[in-house]
Amino acid sequence: MKACINYISSRHLCIEHSLKSLWDNYNKKYDYPVYVYYFDDIYDDPALRDKLTSHNKQNVIFRSVPYKTPEFLKEEELYYNRSDLWYASTKFPRARKGYLHMCNFKSNMYGYENTDFHLYDYIMIHDDEARYTKELAYDPFQVMAESSQSIGAYKVGPRLKNGHPHQGHLDTRVGLWDFTANFLRTNNITPRSKVMQKLLTEPRAGELYHYIKWCDTYVINTQMFESELWKKWISAVNADGGIYKYRWGDNEIITLFSYIYNEYIHDLKTVEEGYHDQGMLRSVQDYAPGVKDLNK
Repeated sequence: MKACINYISSRHLCIEHSLKSLWDNYNKKYDYPVYVYYFDDIYDDPALRDKLTSHNKQNVIFRSVPYKTPEFLKEEELYYNRSDLWYASTKFPRARKGYLHMCNFKSNMYGYENTDFHLYDYIMIHDDEARYTKELAYDPFQVMAESSQSIGAYKVGPRLKNGHPHQGHLDTRVGLWDFTANFLRTNNITPRSKVMQKLLTEPRAGELYHYIKWCDTYVINTQMFESELWKKWISAVNADGGIYKYRWGDNEIITLFSYIYNEYIHDLKTVEEGYHDQGMLRSVQDYAPGVKDLNK
């Protein structure tokens, strides 16, 4: 089994702590290669790379990847210009355009320029604001190698506030359910999961899908990306432009596809059992810096 651990990082103040906890509490047992993908030149300096990795012996590979807004979209269509949405108008200025590029990268990571995802049987995607809180008692890659499902996650659960979707979640999923339902019906696809099957029969599906269990910090069998269904799905996502127009996140895009392609998402319970905190380093550097060229 060939496996690797991956970041897309621009929180330069967080990544050192995240890499150290990864090594100390998990990867020192297995020594999986670790990729740090990034935009522009944030990690180009060899001295900075040495500093970020000096506390451990894992093989960390730094890779700069390109970014570009789809040419068919107009500037006024981009998410940060949607003044009718609370989250876009109050929390998402143009300076955060790099986040849209990040969502696009993580959604399209398999086969993305200057990446090595295609060389591995299993890949793990980490956030640079995440940290392990104690030594992990199992290997998530091995668990997934023995699973009948193609995707697992450190956390599988609803994203609710006081029992309801947060306004920020509502404002970053505009049109997503209609897109998903139309994709399935247009292509005459029967989802494998009961979760998605049930939603398709619900008159209030556009409301109720916010309450499903979403996945975060994925471990994926890359055969999923080789399937014709994934290729059709991601092509439709890209043609729609929802990542850039409505800030559809990779969590949502990958979760919804997982409910189409799999019977269920394998819950590794890594967060639930206290091994991993997905936002532990957020206080160090809350928002990731944007990309250098906001015109791209």
